[in-house]
Amino acid sequence: MFQVIKKDGEITDFTLTKISDAIMKAFLAADMQYNDDMADLLALRVTADFQDRVKENGIHTRDIQCSVEKVLKQAGYGEAAEAYMSRDLSLAI
Repeated sequence: MFQVIKKDGEITDFTLTKISDAIMKAFLAADMQYNDDMADLLALRVTADFQDRVKENGIHTRDIQCSVEKVLKQAGYGEAAEAYMSRDLSLAI
């Protein structure tokens, strides 16, 4: 298991549900339809996207946030990606 390095330097355990929750909030903020399975699948795609940026068993939150935005856009959910970044939903990770 790896750790998440937050902006303030705090280190916490990685939790996939935080990514899923942030994605669901982005869909809600963009007033888009979604279900839990979609959010979970997208969260898994996010983890695959940032794997090459995990160093010494740690990943910075900004790298996770960039991956969330990228995956949402690649999956065709540009409005959710914009809501994610503009509404500070990325701070939940």
